[in-house]
Amino acid sequence: MAKDSFKRYIWLLDTIQRYGSITLKDLKAKWERSSVNDEGKPLADRTFANYKANIEQIFDIEIRCDRTTNEYYIYNEDDLDGNSIRDWMLNSLSLRNLLNESAGLHDRIVLEDVPSSHRFLTSVIDSMRDNNKLCVSYKGHSMTEYKDMVIHPYSIRLFKRRWYLIAYSEYSKGIRLYMLDRVASVNVLDEVFEMPEDFDAEGYFEDFYGVRRSEDDKQRVLLKVNAKHRDLVRTVALHCSQAEIETNDEYSVFEYLLRPNFDFKQEIISYLDSVEVLEPLSLRKEIGRIVLNVYMKYRDDVINN
Repeated sequence: MAKDSFKRYIWLLDTIQRYGSITLKDLKAKWERSSVNDEGKPLADRTFANYKANIEQIFDIEIRCDRTTNEYYIYNEDDLDGNSIRDWMLNSLSLRNLLNESAGLHDRIVLEDVPSSHRFLTSVIDSMRDNNKLCVSYKGHSMTEYKDMVIHPYSIRLFKRRWYLIAYSEYSKGIRLYMLDRVASVNVLDEVFEMPEDFDAEGYFEDFYGVRRSEDDKQRVLLKVNAKHRDLVRTVALHCSQAEIETNDEYSVFEYLLRPNFDFKQEIISYLDSVEVLEPLSLRKEIGRIVLNVYMKYRDDVINN
């Protein structure tokens, strides 16, 4: 199965990366004891060669052999940084492999579940690799029933425990965002599409926080964060443009250059009394109205106490 092959690719990558370099003989020995070797078969030379080729094609990671030592290593390891989706997949699945091989740690390490339909990821990634069109049965939040639609998968993105698919819709004649947990089925079609040369997945979201785009103009946003929570904002930046432009014992001011979309506003609200919007005035008023509406719902309880 494709899912099982995917797990084996991760195991092979993770093992080589952990050891830095390793001979095929040692790899085969570790394979014999690995949890991904559920069939109990030895790692054949041809199978190893196929895995190595598929890893390069899927992850753009090249495994080479040092002929002086007969050890295999990751040739372009310095290039692994900077691809957030690939890093997330490798890190998460590598940890899962470690947990499977260390059963005693299962009750000591708690992983956050990603409830989205990860069962479709293999099909989606395969279609992205080969530029195959997809037929998905999809039901958006505003839709009353599932609808079959043909799409061209451009990119996938993980945000807030949800997988999103960015694709061109033949029905809407434009790029649309699809939540994988709203997909009932995925069929890979034989028909291929031409990937636009000017599409850049990172650039597509560059001016936004999260996944929902906005038609608002790019703006300078200033957030005042109290001293108790500013370290959280420092270590987990809300946006790549984040800059701390003022700080004292009581608070810090962070600057952003982006389009304030729905996801960004929800993130601000989630901080409640820890964050204050200073600029722009339009965003300050909008967040203020939302906070006021929330207060009105709880006003009687607050006053009575």
